[in-house]
Amino acid sequence: MKRTGAIFVEVIVSILLFIVGILALTGTLFYGVKMVTESRQETINEQEYKNSVENEILGIIQGSDTTPSGLPVGSDQIIINSRPLPFTLYRYKQEGKEGTEMYLIKRGNTP
Repeated sequence: MKRTGAIFVEVIVSILLFIVGILALTGTLFYGVKMVTESRQETINEQEYKNSVENEILGIIQGSDTTPSGLPVGSDQIIINSRPLPFTLYRYKQEGKEGTEMYLIKRGNTP
């Protein structure tokens, strides 16, 4: 039996399978790079959010900024040694991200 062209077809199929494998590896590599880049940007956004809240708290402590920009959740007072201490609770939340709430209790006059 003569098998003319059978080896040529096998070689072509082998090359095609090799190319598909290389393309799959390349796609995986680019997907990994994309995920690392997105993770980096998300980390930067979270750090900027936390820094802005901490800078606001620092401004309140230093006395230069008296009104927090967070969402007022509620106002109340506690009594310590028969002396009322009013406070306001403020909530900060990063948009589009779950579990990023930060709360600030500001002592003083309730709004």
